Amino acid sequence: MMQHLALAESSAVLIRPESDWSIQNREFVDDFEIVARFASHDLTMDIRQYEWVRPSSGHLLPQKHYLDISLDGSLRRSVLQSECWTEPQYSGGVLYLPPNVRYWGQPALEKRNLLCLSFGDAFLEDVFDGENPLRSSTPHADIQNIALRRDLLAIASELSSPGFAASTLLGSLAVGATVELARWSQLVSDLGNGIVLPLQAKRIEEYIRSNLSSTLSISDIGRACGMSTRNVARVFKQATGGSIGDFIARCRIGLAKELLESDNYRIKEISWRCGFRSSSAFSAAFRAATGMTPRDYRLRPGMLQ
Repeated sequence: MMQHLALAESSAVLIRPESDWSIQNREFVDDFEIVARFASHDLTMDIRQYEWVRPSSGHLLPQKHYLDISLDGSLRRSVLQSECWTEPQYSGGVLYLPPNVRYWGQPALEKRNLLCLSFGDAFLEDVFDGENPLRSSTPHADIQNIALRRDLLAIASELSSPGFAASTLLGSLAVGATVELARWSQLVSDLGNGIVLPLQAKRIEEYIRSNLSSTLSISDIGRACGMSTRNVARVFKQATGGSIGDFIARCRIGLAKELLESDNYRIKEISWRCGFRSSSAFSAAFRAATGMTPRDYRLRPGMLQ
């Protein structure tokens, strides 16, 4: 059980996560290297590798929006605390920290291989035509969003091996990732404020959750919910801001995680229960969503004890 950690009273800054750490104290890390970097118009993206080698803790004070994803598939065990959270959080696969909020961090002693994005309000206002949908956003330690993860991994791939018109592609992927982050943040905010999905969208959601072992085609969902195929996608998109395909994928991975946390089911059976046609397809989808194979997820420290 994670213990509650009070915010440190000291004003000392451990790191500014969106910076390159060049003017900060690196005595707690070894082998710090920015492997690849791209910067344009209030936006910076880089792949960085390092290893925390000494126990440390302190404040994190990002001056820009900060978004990162773990590229090595390992589960991060670093602890974060914020006045926005009632309990400390472990930083997960995708981490988002809004700017000008004080965080307290206690890094785990482990290697890191991260894609890091930082962007300011000017970048957001340019993307969203003068608006800033993340102005009142809250931090999220472990974002579960397949579309956002896909965009971030595409950025990492292009940064690592840039091809023709790499700058144009990287800029477009960054815009896509920012849009997905804004959509996800708005949806989380709406649900937290008690906004209820329209009845038709709720019916679609309930049918999907009850039939994850089925193929779940749009036409099947429409027939079951008494709607046309066209209306199924439109109603769900308007109500949630996301696609049915992404929602189905998230639900299947969520169910798979629950089943993997028990030793009552073989991985092959979990694959079937979650609607995958083969164990290999299940493994590929699970790894893409979590950075781990189903077997590695089940065998991670603290599981099945």
